[in-house]
Amino acid sequence: MLFSERDMAALRLLCWCQYVRPEELGCLATETEVKNLMCLGLVKRHRSSGAYALTIQGRSFMAELFPGGIPDLAETYHKDAIQRRLRVARLALTAYLAGAHVFTTSIEELSVSPAFFLSAITRSRGSNPWGSTRIAALARLGDLVCGVHYVCPGIGKVALTDELTAFTNQAASLRPLRRGMIFAGGSYAEVLAELEEPSPAKDTKLIPYGEAYRCLGLPVYLLSCDRTGALQLRLMAQPDYRRRLTKAALKAQYHPPSEADAPALDAVFCGMPFVMAADMDLRRIDASLNIARGRGCPQIAMAALEGQAEAVLFSRYRDPGLARVFVLTESALAEVLGGPPTLFVPPRTQYQTARGDVVDAPPIQADRKAGGPH
Repeated sequence: MLFSERDMAALRLLCWCQYVRPEELGCLATETEVKNLMCLGLVKRHRSSGAYALTIQGRSFMAELFPGGIPDLAETYHKDAIQRRLRVARLALTAYLAGAHVFTTSIEELSVSPAFFLSAITRSRGSNPWGSTRIAALARLGDLVCGVHYVCPGIGKVALTDELTAFTNQAASLRPLRRGMIFAGGSYAEVLAELEEPSPAKDTKLIPYGEAYRCLGLPVYLLSCDRTGALQLRLMAQPDYRRRLTKAALKAQYHPPSEADAPALDAVFCGMPFVMAADMDLRRIDASLNIARGRGCPQIAMAALEGQAEAVLFSRYRDPGLARVFVLTESALAEVLGGPPTLFVPPRTQYQTARGDVVDAPPIQADRKAGGPH
């Protein structure tokens, strides 16, 4: 058996995240392909969580195949730590489907876009540059670098000053990129449920994510770790994505905003302020509503992905009569993406190493039977 690109993508995701749910690994490899990896002794099923993980042989195999090019993660079997790894796997998979370079081992690899760097990679190497912060990853999307947090109900509190300090220090080499934050979760609704949870004001360093969301001076983008979120990341990685998406959506009805309105608005449409909402910066949408109210305009207009509109924007803005919400067409998306608005799926073609060699499974199996090196 020759390893395919899909086989290797599944193994690398397990190598970088340690634990991956079966339904999520299924986005990269079929059930049969995963069973083949299990038969080769490279992958196992973790009993208590039900997730897939690499075996000792699997880790040794990856270390031999990518010498010095895989993360040296500390193994963990603690229930809470496994849940954190599963969340990171969901985030990493979303970024991978968006075509981002996920299998990075240093922040310097964020010099290209799109790319993600998982903080767990350097949390367990000597001195921990992240401290006890909750930053799950750094994301490079075009001219934007973001600290990524996984936010879900019951996630706990954060020390916002520490989070910003760690983010600033770790992203210092990526100047002069714009800065922002991504609050990711299993769904947009899941993220918002935590952000909108009432919290009494307390004089303490630790604050809920909802309060952090309201206090942050940086832009905050909500992200659903699914196919809609992956397409959102694809769009955000495009140069000047807001203006280009707005022009592609409005066509002849596009009228640029005034210079004073440009930070909060993307256009004027039929006399209404227009916002491109595909990056899910809800605070920017709310700022445009304030502009509209100040001018006596009863509504704004916005456009977003279908999944975003159905999950959040219809109920939050359209149904109360605050906005006209349009769904971006495939043709508008294709115009900005330079092709169909599809997600990346690893092909079934043979995997080739950097030297152009293929990787064959039978010798590995033979070594195992003979008791040789794994």
